[in-house]
Amino acid sequence: MSHAFQRGYQFLDEGGQYMGKMQFSTFGKKIQSELNGVVVNFKLQGVFIHKVLISDENEEELGNIQLRLFGKSTIYLNSGEVYFWKRKNIFNTRWQIIRDLPNTDDDPISIEYQYLYRFVQESGEIELLEESSQSELITLIGFFLGMYFVRQRRKQG
Repeated sequence: MSHAFQRGYQFLDEGGQYMGKMQFSTFGKKIQSELNGVVVNFKLQGVFIHKVLISDENEEELGNIQLRLFGKSTIYLNSGEVYFWKRKNIFNTRWQIIRDLPNTDDDPISIEYQYLYRFVQESGEIELLEESSQSELITLIGFFLGMYFVRQRRKQG
């Protein structure tokens, strides 16, 4: 992933080929993203944002995110699946998506993220640990959440 002008990110494969993007609007509360042809939009709700609506390219709702400060948020998909976003360190440079399995405490890690910031250049890695039919959706949600919290931390500064 690469970063330009503090608003947009590109997803590149290991060979540097374009896979998708995420675009944060400068003044609005809508974030547009795409990965491998799958389009996902995020819409921040309210003044003190605690909820994010997730929709597809036709604005059909796919689910929502309940934002929690202090490193953990819950993702509810309309398919019935539930995931947790969890920060792995206080610097917001590592995070993961964990799939909530009913009736067990042995929830698998689906995706791990690592974010690197060096002066004006940003990069990172996304490691898919669990394939699913919704891998692009889950990957984009996890990236959105990580970068949302990174951006919030910068604002507080």
